[in-house]
Amino acid sequence: MIRRLSVVSILFAVSGMCSAAAPACQFERLPVGAQKLGAWIDKSNWLALEHQRLTLQYGEVFMPAWRLQPPDKVVPPPARLRPIDDFPALDPLDGRPNKLAFLLDSRLYADGLVVLSNGRLVAERYRNGLQPEKPRLLLEATRPWLNLLGAISMSTGKLAADKAVSRYLPAFNGAAGLRKLSVQRLLENEEAHAWSAEDLRSWWQAAGWVGAQPAAVRPWLMQAGRWDKPLAERQGNDPGAGPDDELLAWLLAESNRQALSRLFCEQLMVRNRPEHPVLWLSDAEGVELAAGLAMSLRDFAKLGQELIEARGSRGRIPAWFIETLTASSGLRSGEIKGLAKGSEARYGFVHLGGTANRVALIGSYGSSLYIDFDQRLVVAIYASYPGANTPSLLATLSEVWKTLRHEIPKRAP
Repeated sequence: MIRRLSVVSILFAVSGMCSAAAPACQFERLPVGAQKLGAWIDKSNWLALEHQRLTLQYGEVFMPAWRLQPPDKVVPPPARLRPIDDFPALDPLDGRPNKLAFLLDSRLYADGLVVLSNGRLVAERYRNGLQPEKPRLLLEATRPWLNLLGAISMSTGKLAADKAVSRYLPAFNGAAGLRKLSVQRLLENEEAHAWSAEDLRSWWQAAGWVGAQPAAVRPWLMQAGRWDKPLAERQGNDPGAGPDDELLAWLLAESNRQALSRLFCEQLMVRNRPEHPVLWLSDAEGVELAAGLAMSLRDFAKLGQELIEARGSRGRIPAWFIETLTASSGLRSGEIKGLAKGSEARYGFVHLGGTANRVALIGSYGSSLYIDFDQRLVVAIYASYPGANTPSLLATLSEVWKTLRHEIPKRAP
């Protein structure tokens, strides 16, 4: 069984872009902040689950970062948002009828929710100190977007699916283990190297997430014998971070000859421009980290809208990627406990069983993105659920999505 740990477990146990778009993707480098919030939170415990509601909004206090400022134009709020708290829902834990607000607050521990319908903001709620304009760290939920950037890189000829990862990273020419790992296999995200708990802790420290000393992640990745470990299959919907994510981040930057943050911006944020600052945390040398993306909840929702708009259009996101996410499981018996039968992980996203053409990105502790291609509905959630993707959490998310899918279209603002 593969050893993959969540962030908290690790801590504790188209180059074809037009020139006009380029200035909009200029990130500025920020030095590390005071590495302390209040009297009790410092670099040693800032990612403890009990602190995340606060600290995930202040990544730049604890680590160096790259920041993208939004355009000066202020986006006015919609004239009228739809009230959603009283939507009727079914509590998946006791089977009794209740209200959506109860599921969000008492079952999901939701800190914020944004709903887009046909690209328009139709519902929004914030709780527990989540600030609408503050970028919040996605942590493990960054990885699916790296997989998507890899798919875009293949479609533009920067990467070839069947080539070994080491072909594009000269620093790994002597790594025998990576000669067997193809680009396609890395992007599919169905396997990862069998890292020990100690491996993961030392990697996290090398990346600079913990520890007072300046750290650099790439020397850690290049250590002799580092990639000789066997590959093992992921278990269910496992969002746990690992050095494989860092390898992919390096592969994307090297093959596109571009900083990861700028690549992400130019490929996925030009059409749906961010409303609020976007951060990408880095190590001490300025290398963007694979789990370092931070966005406001509205801007996170816009990424889901980007996928909806890519369906049936000839844009940066290749059609085969959207088709792969939405294609029926057919005779395959995909199962993730807590989700509908037929649900299965694909490129770090989850193809949802049951009603067709629905996809989700499920990070740790309930933070998630639901995308309904037929209804053109996006539901973005930041949450602090006290468990990592348990069946109860997934069943609650599923019920929240079902309720919004049913109620939003029939309730005009």
